[in-house]
Amino acid sequence: MGSCSATTAQSDPWWKVDLGRNYKINAVIITGKDQHPLNGVEIWVDASKTPNVTSFRCGVIPVFGEPLSGYLSCNGAEGQFVRLLLPGANLKLELCEVQVYSTDFAYPQPNVAVKGRAVQSSTLYPAEAHRAIDGRRDTFYTEGSCSHTAPQSDPWWRVDLGQPFIVSNVKVTNRGDCCADRLDGAQIRIGNSLKNNGNDNPWCTNVTHIPLGNTFTFTCKSTGTTGRYVNLLLSGEMRILTLCEVEVYADPAVEALSNIANYKPALQSSTKKVWDVFSFLDAGAHKVVQTCRTHRFDKLCCSQTHTWRNPWWRVDLGAPYRVSAVVLHNRHDCCSSYIIGAQIRIGNSRTIGQNPVCSTITNADLKQTFYCSEMEGQYVSVNIKEITTLTFCRVEVYGSRVDRGPAVHLVGGRLCWSDALFYCRRHHWDLLSVQSHDEQTQVEQLIAKSVYPLSENVWLGLRRELMGMRWFWMSGEALTFNQWRLFPPLFPNPCGGVGRTDGLWSPLSCAEHNNFLCQSAPAQSSTKVYYYSSKMPRV
Repeated sequence: MGSCSATTAQSDPWWKVDLGRNYKINAVIITGKDQHPLNGVEIWVDASKTPNVTSFRCGVIPVFGEPLSGYLSCNGAEGQFVRLLLPGANLKLELCEVQVYSTDFAYPQPNVAVKGRAVQSSTLYPAEAHRAIDGRRDTFYTEGSCSHTAPQSDPWWRVDLGQPFIVSNVKVTNRGDCCADRLDGAQIRIGNSLKNNGNDNPWCTNVTHIPLGNTFTFTCKSTGTTGRYVNLLLSGEMRILTLCEVEVYADPAVEALSNIANYKPALQSSTKKVWDVFSFLDAGAHKVVQTCRTHRFDKLCCSQTHTWRNPWWRVDLGAPYRVSAVVLHNRHDCCSSYIIGAQIRIGNSRTIGQNPVCSTITNADLKQTFYCSEMEGQYVSVNIKEITTLTFCRVEVYGSRVDRGPAVHLVGGRLCWSDALFYCRRHHWDLLSVQSHDEQTQVEQLIAKSVYPLSENVWLGLRRELMGMRWFWMSGEALTFNQWRLFPPLFPNPCGGVGRTDGLWSPLSCAEHNNFLCQSAPAQSSTKVYYYSSKMPRV
């Protein structure tokens, strides 16, 4: 209750956030409240405080599911203000959370806790552990969405995520009707051990205080915290642990992969040569992708540019890879702070600034690991957007080769069919087409392995002619294989998806909000079908 905002009942209520500067907005996620459904809410991106003709409407969320949360892609619309508008008379706009993601990020990480299994040290019936991962942020105990232990020494709560994940952050929602201080001092621990019920796993951070009914986000003190189990431990005698929601946002952990950057061709914007007694020491770009592991410049293991505007370094992996992680070794002899502010980018363009950002370096640690969520690209670069020197001593890149066929991406957001099409065409290549039994099997396996809850159907690039019965793929390939649940497909729904549980195809209303599948490349000799929508930019 205390973590939500609300307007009075009025005509066209609105809510707006000032981001502080212009951003290119990738996506907006909003969460509403049961009593005031947000059917018909519009999401706008404004360049100025006063909406005008340059304002961009990302779209409308017509129907909310359970929990009341909706996602809309904004396709890189640029602006400083994100505005939510609920058109109509005598309406009340109530919001419990708004999340805004810039284009430097892919689709926001999923909350993997909702598919986990929760246990706790004791239970004050009926407030069992699983209530804290039901996807609802209801904060009144009587609403049946909070866990509660009995009074005891050192109570704990744990969620098993099912497999190791690289945890970015943990969101904790406190009780809203009383007892806000009960969570004070709780430890968040993350790891792969069940020793002492998981309470001996590495410490992530502490919960200092969460006000009544609020949701706070906690980030681990060490980068790249990995584990299968997330614990909340409350040390002390006769303590009570009450949690109204625990959300864990994470990527699957990096498997054992080889360093694919070793001895690959590397370039940099310029090369510094330093005179050392009898000769020049070469600080070329190739130095940091060899086997040398020292952190000293005089051991001929480090690269260094001249002091110049926007210095950069780049390695060519020789082919597209799905990059799981980049490890960077900093200099130890001096100049370690030079790396702060550098961006690590991955993509298929030789132009540094055109590739997406994996991470920004924020400290001068000797060795840092950056997790890139299997970003695809042939080139990995490090660049700084200022006048400075770029220098470091080793770069390791871990990933797997992209198959010759198009990579398939299951997207965690739920969009209507046309918005899903635009999302895929912006971020990948197109909505997925399925051409054989083998590809159908791969789709079913990918859906079955999803780490987050999926809609009953998942969008494909299937579309029916508006004035006929012929179905076709938006990617331009011929419909030579089908897996229809009923054949011929029932009229009149013109958009197609695959069933989450049985893998069969069905014609669906294009307005449904479903997860969807994107493909990264076309088949040979295919030309994707042009599509135009009045509310979205042309693609």
